[in-house]
Amino acid sequence: MGEFLSRFHWDWFVTITFRDEPTDYGAWRRTYAWLRSLEKSSKRLVGAYIAIEYHRWRGGPNFMVPHSHLLVTGVAGLKRTVVWERTFKRYGRTRILPYDRQKGASYYVAKYVAKEVFERGEWDFWRPEVIQAAQIPLRSGI
Repeated sequence: MGEFLSRFHWDWFVTITFRDEPTDYGAWRRTYAWLRSLEKSSKRLVGAYIAIEYHRWRGGPNFMVPHSHLLVTGVAGLKRTVVWERTFKRYGRTRILPYDRQKGASYYVAKYVAKEVFERGEWDFWRPEVIQAAQIPLRSGI
């Protein structure tokens, strides 16, 4: 999956840990709402790979709470600090980092893809047509 995702241009790696303890559906709904807010701010469609990870939170060792990790494309020109502030106020703890192509997508997503095998995570694409348009052309000889 990491090799596949590395074929595309990503701008950011984002983690949103929700202030409260949303249901699975609530975490997906909020993540999609956050992506729509990015589109509104950027005045264009954005694409994303979304991984929802389940982690232990205040409820004890057997209580798993979802939070979101995303690779995002199409947000060039948006200020990460402005998006971070808005996201933090609305949802809770947030990290928005520039995507480092040298590290590749495996660096960012391997943990979350592997967790799906153990039923502690799931993933999806937001606007795959935007991601496809951001495919990085392969150089000849590779």
